[in-house]
Amino acid sequence: MNKSTLIAIVAFLFAAFTLTGCNVAPKADSRASFTLEAKSTKQWFETNVKGFDKQLSGAGGYILFPSVGQAGVIFGGTFGRGAVYNASGEQIGWAAMSSGWLGLQLGAQGYKMAIVLQDDNTLKSFKAGKWGGDVSATAVAANEGAAAKKDFSDGVAVYVGDQAGLMAGISVALANVRYKNMDDVE
Repeated sequence: MNKSTLIAIVAFLFAAFTLTGCNVAPKADSRASFTLEAKSTKQWFETNVKGFDKQLSGAGGYILFPSVGQAGVIFGGTFGRGAVYNASGEQIGWAAMSSGWLGLQLGAQGYKMAIVLQDDNTLKSFKAGKWGGDVSATAVAANEGAAAKKDFSDGVAVYVGDQAGLMAGISVALANVRYKNMDDVE
């Protein structure tokens, strides 16, 4: 077996593990604290993005990821768990996003993310696992709450932030965001 074949096999196995190896919902004993973290994430975006709360009030639903981790040294990946809410702000399920890659990257970062779903059809499509494509996160100034809401792209608006403000340059592969209904978890 040559070196490029071996690298391709390792990359495939890494991606397969990253995309399927983790549960969508947090463990039962940590769900209450996770829900509190999700509410705190919502408050953070409402404070730092002007118009975010209005966008949520007119949306079909939203997903809050209190913590998304991204790391890589040649092989890399992204993973985060989120809480899914309907238009009235009721939690209806859980979400997980994951991806893997192979390339020359070194480093790690953590961030919070909010995905706003434009309407009921977008929410239904997400719940059915029929998402595809990539959506870039907002790239506007965020110091002292100066960021403005992002327009929808393919039915979603994605916001990524950290303690210092909103981050630019993050792309979300929508096909890598999975859903689990509240009633379907143990």
